[in-house]
Amino acid sequence: MIYLFSALDTISDQDFQRALHLLPPSRREYALHFRRIEDQKRTVIGYLLLLYGLRHEYGITGCPDIVPAPSGKPYLTGKNMPFFSISHSGKYVGCALHSSEIGLDIQETVSIRPALVRRVCTDREQSLIKTDEDFCRLWTRKESVSKLTEEGISGDFQNILDLHPEFVTTSHPLEGGRYYLSYSVQK
Repeated sequence: MIYLFSALDTISDQDFQRALHLLPPSRREYALHFRRIEDQKRTVIGYLLLLYGLRHEYGITGCPDIVPAPSGKPYLTGKNMPFFSISHSGKYVGCALHSSEIGLDIQETVSIRPALVRRVCTDREQSLIKTDEDFCRLWTRKESVSKLTEEGISGDFQNILDLHPEFVTTSHPLEGGRYYLSYSVQK
């Protein structure tokens, strides 16, 4: 299940402070390490979406511990805990929960930078990119797989979709293509 929040600009400073204090100290500290208040809000909302999903889907209450894998990908500690992935861009924050590994990415569509396209896309992918939306959709697909595999963008990001045919990646435009959301799971 994917939980999505898109009203970041409606969160007042007072609401943010209340929400911040709902988090365990380690998550609160993590949120506050960001310089920009918007990034702090996105981090807090992502964690609150996770808590909501855990309660709604799995009946898990409280604040489970989150530990990083060696790659840095966060995991929930405890027995039979679901997997999750959190992403944000612009006004959107999303949290995906699944019984197996999952990767989620949300990205606001921006103008294509040809150097970036050449660096992160295969020749075949480059030939398919005609619009900013095409690139954004492809980027979120690649990023969701890289989050799932824990490879990140420092691995073979250019070929990541071809390297992992065992994953199913689904993409959805938000606001008519102003944003894209993609998630990846094992077939």
